[in-house]
Amino acid sequence: MTAQPQQDVCCLMGMPVAGNPTHYMLEKAFAAARVDWRFLTFEVSPRDFEGALRGVRIFGFRGILLAPPHRATVMPYLEEVSKAARLSGQINCIAQVGGRLHGTNTEGIALRQLIKPVLSIADARVTLVGAGRLARSIAAELALAGAGELVFACRQPDRLGPLIAELLEQTPLSACHAQSLEEPFEVPENCQLLINATPVGRHHPEEPLPVSLAQLSPETVVADVVYNPPGTWLMREAAQRDCPTVDGLTLYIEQTALAFETWTAADADRTVMREAVEEFLVL
Repeated sequence: MTAQPQQDVCCLMGMPVAGNPTHYMLEKAFAAARVDWRFLTFEVSPRDFEGALRGVRIFGFRGILLAPPHRATVMPYLEEVSKAARLSGQINCIAQVGGRLHGTNTEGIALRQLIKPVLSIADARVTLVGAGRLARSIAAELALAGAGELVFACRQPDRLGPLIAELLEQTPLSACHAQSLEEPFEVPENCQLLINATPVGRHHPEEPLPVSLAQLSPETVVADVVYNPPGTWLMREAAQRDCPTVDGLTLYIEQTALAFETWTAADADRTVMREAVEEFLVL
């Protein structure tokens, strides 16, 4: 039994949230760390989101994970926001400390940490497939970490103008541009990190990305954000070329583990978390 007057609680807010494994995974992580915390999941509409955040403050929730559509709309309600989150306009993790809400994005941080053993981000040449919330979150983090060049391969490259300008002005990034996926897109021969930040492959692992991997080097690190299933077309193609890989399931677990550690200051057991997700998703 806890000696505290109120149990520590964290939650997930999104719409929809059905089928999301985060709740099950974090409850297992709390138990493994022997911390008497609880995790809740709430389906919150955009209309009710501001009121839900007031409830978070009133009831003293220690942490909040945000799922779409709230990641791009929460910033005005927070007292503090990390630089990467501000640049990308995307926040997926909030910690409440002393009644103040601190927002950050663990997605880009997780990827940076996972590739660190095999690739230095400093001056790295990165190709991002996609231009949505995940691509923006990852791009901001990698640019701040010292990436040398970012290439976005996406359907509507013209929409990225403001983001590219901010990245070049506010980070060490020296080169950044967007190319269209409407034409056959070839991964640049000098690419050191290739990331799929689109939903291509979700629930359909045979679905290929609209890119050519002909020039992909065995030294190129390849990552995919799709976690269900983790064995996407891109991951299989990269493995056949002996490229180091980071699959979407590992990335998802890492970003959630970082949130856990931010809230609790305890170490997250990533093995327990993986087992929980695999059980939940029947992988």
